[in-house]
Amino acid sequence: MCGIAGFINFQNNLSSENLKKYSMLMAQALEKRGPDNFGYWCDEASGIAMSHRRLSIIDLSTTANQPMFSSDGRYVIVYNGEIYNFKNIRSTLNDKINFKTNSDTEVLLELVSILGPRKATEKLNGIFAFAVWDKRKEKLYICRDRVGVKPVYVYFNDSSFAFASELKALKKLPWLNLELDKESISTYVRLNYIPSPYSIFKNVKKLSPGSIMEINLKKSITVKKYWKVTQIFQNKKEISSSNDTMGVIESAVKSQMISDVPLGVFLSGGIDSSLIAALAQKNSKKPINSFTIGFNDNQFDESEFAKKISRILGTNHNEVYFNYENLADLINLIPIVYDEPFADSSQLPTLLLSDVTKKKVTVALSGDGGDELFGGYYRYFLVEKYQKYIFNQPMILKFLLSRVINLVPKTIWDNLGSLLPNRYGGKQFGDKLLKLSNLLINNEETSFQQRIISNCNDLSPLVYEKKEKKIDYFDRKYESLFRDTTFRMQVLDFLIYLPDDILTKVDRASMNSSLEVRVPYLDNNVIDHAFLLEKKNKIRGSEGKLILKKILRNFLPEFLINRPKMGFGIPLDNLIREKFSDKIEFYLNSKLVKDQNIYNLEYFNMLWDEHKDKKRNWQFLLWNFLIFQMWF
Repeated sequence: MCGIAGFINFQNNLSSENLKKYSMLMAQALEKRGPDNFGYWCDEASGIAMSHRRLSIIDLSTTANQPMFSSDGRYVIVYNGEIYNFKNIRSTLNDKINFKTNSDTEVLLELVSILGPRKATEKLNGIFAFAVWDKRKEKLYICRDRVGVKPVYVYFNDSSFAFASELKALKKLPWLNLELDKESISTYVRLNYIPSPYSIFKNVKKLSPGSIMEINLKKSITVKKYWKVTQIFQNKKEISSSNDTMGVIESAVKSQMISDVPLGVFLSGGIDSSLIAALAQKNSKKPINSFTIGFNDNQFDESEFAKKISRILGTNHNEVYFNYENLADLINLIPIVYDEPFADSSQLPTLLLSDVTKKKVTVALSGDGGDELFGGYYRYFLVEKYQKYIFNQPMILKFLLSRVINLVPKTIWDNLGSLLPNRYGGKQFGDKLLKLSNLLINNEETSFQQRIISNCNDLSPLVYEKKEKKIDYFDRKYESLFRDTTFRMQVLDFLIYLPDDILTKVDRASMNSSLEVRVPYLDNNVIDHAFLLEKKNKIRGSEGKLILKKILRNFLPEFLINRPKMGFGIPLDNLIREKFSDKIEFYLNSKLVKDQNIYNLEYFNMLWDEHKDKKRNWQFLLWNFLIFQMWF
């Protein structure tokens, strides 16, 4: 991957030297996204500057460096990403363009020069964020891929516009006014991340997935969607056949294996990554490199399963074991890597995995997107299994059950959960029941959706700013668009949780190690196919990803397929209690933190006391608080 950045100085009071200076500073801030090369371009007359950091993947020659100029001289581009169908597009342009490189950048740029930015973007199958300057119209276009795999932040006021792959590049422009947005902070406390189009700063926005932004020197700015998930259902001709699923996914894997540098796969041992590894190995003439990290805590360790899967598939397996001291050591990296508050604790093992993987390859395939598209999250099973109990029972019965759950100490529920089969009990059984108790008394479907993905029911005791950002998760329009509750949750997870949590986590962690991560499940064709599959191919009772498991049986024995989902978790509650207690207590008793007037420290001290004494597990809210304070 790469890093892109740039700005327009509307006041036009910067010399060429200053345009160059600040362009280079922005590029330097993104060095880890592209350590192989950097370039810049600026135009004093227009007050515009653009810069690029390159991680060389396809066409390693210097002629493929950026910024790149179209053959007609009209357009200049800086681009981050991979266009998987670039060879097909190139074949349609060969009679019009004399290509100078073998890069996808040049194909994208020349497609823009022929069709214009919007129509060109609609034809792309890939992961990308790019900015292209039209010299003739004096307009800048910024585009982001359909799902939001690649990031782009934008800043806008009357005197300046700026964009960058990461916030740290924007901070290099001293004239930008970066003011904290407390509504964003409240939303972060609820979700552990700040959803698009918002950011931690008032004047900075994330360009939403599937969007194209247009801005001119008259300060006119527009943002339009070039792709919406609803188009899949509006344009559908027929339901997808489950017989085609393997072919669609395999085609995506093959197209994403194209690389001029070493390529491997993340192999956690779960369904999603195992299928990607199986299909990648099937389409490779030699053993591919697979990567996993192991932990010394069996409750969270899947590395033994990954090793067995690797042996059967015939991959060249790489594994490194860590202890939780290693995880604790990483915490100081988080504010630097993630730029704004981001508190998905699986960011820690993702940082470790990226570092291990980069030692041998520059590109890795990941299984991200499988849960959202094929129904893998526990919350989907909760809806399927308990919907009639949550939504259709007398209120008095739900109230009594909720009271019983809350009266029994959480430790007793956890002990009981350890005795039950994983599908019924498992890790944090007490916390799952406590969340269920809230769902029982907040039984409206919209409340159910909100509660199931939130850190808390009520923000009012946690933060002083009660207003939150408007989030599509809680918009009733989706109830009419998607009548099935489970399917609606999948769509909303795809639109919000996937880009703003999962893909953000992986992009920043992998880019910190200068590693490109590709996501075959998020290929355009796989997305279209998966959303048009019948529900019976995805979820049945408390089992999900039925069609993926069926395909995987062509490669692996049953005992490696039908086992409890573990996720990419860590023993966060113990880490907080044993490794981060000094940090938390420092912040809870800090006058500087009190003067922020953001968190209700009295309430968080109560949560901390309960967590220390193991009365309740408040790991997610405490981690949320800790990460924000370290970032601040």
